[in-house]
Amino acid sequence: MAAGNDESSRPFKLARPHQLKELGPDQLVAVIWRLAMEICVLRDRLGTHESLFAEKNLLSRDDIEAYSPSKDESAARLKARTELIENIINDLS
Repeated sequence: MAAGNDESSRPFKLARPHQLKELGPDQLVAVIWRLAMEICVLRDRLGTHESLFAEKNLLSRDDIEAYSPSKDESAARLKARTELIENIINDLS
């Protein structure tokens, strides 16, 4: 997605989180665990996809690096990213 201040490129608005100094250790640990779990799931899924693609000779790394998502896919990715950030902010609240 192109960088810029265009409001149409940011259809989802996020609330500002509370100051970090107000957070307890349990809340910070919850955020760290949530991010760690998300990373583990993503690594597993990405590894599975890469293995299957290589095994079947379907895509090269250059194909993957050159890929540009459609407008609908970009919107879906933005929505998923926004939901993740909202969940993290909820853990911080």
